[in-house]
Amino acid sequence: MSRPIRSLSALVGSAVLVAVVPALPAAADTAATGSVVTFDSIVSGSDEAGTVTPGQTVSGEAEVTFSVQADPTDEPYAAVVSITGHTNAQGTGTVSRRLDLASGDCLPSCTLHAVLDTAATQPFGGSNAVAVPLVDDGANSIRIDVYSARPAIVSAATSVTVNNKRPVVSVPDLPGEDAWTNYKPVGLTADQQLALRVAAADGGAGVSRVEYFSSHPAWPAPSDLSDGDGDGVWAGAVDTSAVKAGLWLDEYVVAFDSKGRAGTPVRLTTLVDHGFTVTPQIESAIHNNAGPVKLNYSYPSGLAQPWPRNLNYAYPVSTQVMLDGRPLGTTPVGDYTYEGNQSGFYARVGSGPLPYGAHTLMFDVTDNRGAHGRTAVPVTVVSPVEPKWTAGFDALPVAGKTWKAAATTSAADGFSRAQSWTLAVDGATIATGAYPALPSGSWTASKPGLHQVTLTTVSQFGDSTVTTKPLRVLAATATKLSGPALSTYGGKQAFTATVTQTGGKPAGGAQVTLQFRSAGATAWSTVAVGTADGTGTARFTTTAKRNGSWRAVASAKQLTWAASTSSSLTNKVTAQLTIKSPTISTRHGRTVAYTAVSSPYVSGTKLQFQIRKSDGSWTTVAGATLGTNGTAVGKVTFSRSGTFVLRVYRPATSALAASYSSVWTVRVS
Repeated sequence: MSRPIRSLSALVGSAVLVAVVPALPAAADTAATGSVVTFDSIVSGSDEAGTVTPGQTVSGEAEVTFSVQADPTDEPYAAVVSITGHTNAQGTGTVSRRLDLASGDCLPSCTLHAVLDTAATQPFGGSNAVAVPLVDDGANSIRIDVYSARPAIVSAATSVTVNNKRPVVSVPDLPGEDAWTNYKPVGLTADQQLALRVAAADGGAGVSRVEYFSSHPAWPAPSDLSDGDGDGVWAGAVDTSAVKAGLWLDEYVVAFDSKGRAGTPVRLTTLVDHGFTVTPQIESAIHNNAGPVKLNYSYPSGLAQPWPRNLNYAYPVSTQVMLDGRPLGTTPVGDYTYEGNQSGFYARVGSGPLPYGAHTLMFDVTDNRGAHGRTAVPVTVVSPVEPKWTAGFDALPVAGKTWKAAATTSAADGFSRAQSWTLAVDGATIATGAYPALPSGSWTASKPGLHQVTLTTVSQFGDSTVTTKPLRVLAATATKLSGPALSTYGGKQAFTATVTQTGGKPAGGAQVTLQFRSAGATAWSTVAVGTADGTGTARFTTTAKRNGSWRAVASAKQLTWAASTSSSLTNKVTAQLTIKSPTISTRHGRTVAYTAVSSPYVSGTKLQFQIRKSDGSWTTVAGATLGTNGTAVGKVTFSRSGTFVLRVYRPATSALAASYSSVWTVRVS
């Protein structure tokens, strides 16, 4: 038989509102007990029918009546009636009533009832203490759990619709659940202020105000939004200038109805981004065709955490570069900066040449949250200082000789100058200087071959310009000529020319010219041309004709060696003088005629017939003049007897050296 209906509230005293169900023994398999729980009625507000209709609407206090058919072998000791807030809402909990049953209370059965306050609230929001509902309006369920000692739990539930006419808010600027990834949408974004738009829906009692608040003490005090045009969209701004950059999870908006009752708060996950620092890697002096500039950037750790966390809530997406306030161009930032890569990125400095002179470059970087990192850099746009060689490269230097170079400098910008300069050959410095001295220097080439001349100039802005130019050094050559110092007219004379390069190496293959200059003349004439053999030697044979000088000239070989000329070799030529069948015996007092023949001859040339004196000297005893046939007749009178030695002497001229015939002996009786 059924026991009388007993009020749950009468058994447990005043209402208890808890966020979680009180701890009870663990549930066992419900099939292990024969207890049965049955809903009898749910009465709420003006509902007098007391029916239990799935999905029925409840508001305010809902009185739940239910029956328990107990199992005599497993008598129940408690029953709990509850309604729970939505698990995905903010600040909701559970409203419950517990009935402790004494032995025999439900044998064989009992009818119980409890009152649940579906409009119950609890403080929420820290110091703000907004009284928010524990149970949201909307679809819900009422649950009954009956506990027995086995242990076992027998449960029953029925669906209801809660309608306490609470206002509802939504934030259209929040991303949908399907928009989230590991790195991208995070809710709302604030820099110096958080701009809000909130749609407030009337639950039935109107909307009196919408409030923003945070449960974190670092955020500003609660503030009200406004709906100026009455369209149900409430807006306002929260000062976040003093809030530390990072991702914040404790911000909410809530609507209040005309009775001052709060609806369920909506969480506003908010990223505070006060921007970031940007550091361009650029010199103070740049050229007018400056390439891309690398930009390093840095966020507070709460916004960009590199690998392995990779929580990059903010990252650069584009860079605008301006020159003196004039836009030069915008460069998108590549995706490689995403997911924790903070190694920097590049921005183009326009697409054309920059004007020369002093300017300010502004780098304005925007991130994916609309925050900016800006920095201004003073720069001077300069041109290279270009040299113009005025000496040193007009002829190829020769090893062993001193090479001199000189240059002037100029700049297209009109003001850059070579503040200092260094002149080097093959990396070895040969001269340095500073403004106003112009680049110049000298160098003694010791090694033939190709060398590199480097002129480095540094402008007053520290802008370095390096100019290189190849310099070929030729080997020097030395030419020596050997040959006879005295020759006889018409005879053969041999000359040998030897040509060597720097270091004593034979100049094999050198072209050698043998030249002759007559005595008293100034011009040289080519007599023969030859080629030096592998030992650097060239040989020549000529016919003696007149006095003069000889020399050998070794020609230059392109890009190999320089020309050289030997010292001159003086060569004298004597005439051929002979006596035709001279008389070699005669008597004293007689005159003997001797015919002298000269080659070469010039009509009118004077000859002398000489007798050798006892002291070895010669004395002239007769003169003669060459005729047109090249002969001259001299008449000698022997005044005493004896043996005499005679000769014919031809005095020297510019063309021929002094010439003598062979001697002959005359016996005079």
